[in-house]
Amino acid sequence: MTTAKPAAKAAPKTSVKPVRIPAAATAAARAAKAAATSKPAGKAAAKAVAQPVVAEKASAEKQAPKAYRLLTGIDDENFCARVSEALANGYELYGSPSITANGGKIYAAQAILLKPVAKKKKKK
Repeated sequence: MTTAKPAAKAAPKTSVKPVRIPAAATAAARAAKAAATSKPAGKAAAKAVAQPVVAEKASAEKQAPKAYRLLTGIDDENFCARVSEALANGYELYGSPSITANGGKIYAAQAILLKPVAKKKKKK
C-alpha cells in the first residue's frame, strides 16, 4: 500500500519589485574593492598609496572639534585616560556612564559635550 504525499504548496506571490542600483554606485564599489585587494608593486607604489592617507589625517586635524562625542571601549585605564584627556581638552561629562559585560569583558561608554565658550560682555 502506498501513501500519497500532499502536493507542495506554491509560494505566495509578492508585490516586491527588485531594487535597481545606479551603475555609478556599483562601479565605485567595484573600484574600491579592487583598490583594497590590489597589492602595491614596490616601494614607489606603496609611498603613492600612503600619501593620501597622510593628507586626510592632516585635514581632519584642522577641523573644529565635535560638540558631542561618545567614548566607548573596554573599561580599563586606557578608557579612563581617554576620558581624562577629553576633559582636559575642554569637554565635560554628559549624563551617567553606561557599563555592560560581554564575553567576560566589561565595556564602558561615556557621553561628553564640548563646553561652550563664554562670550565677553561689551562695555558701554
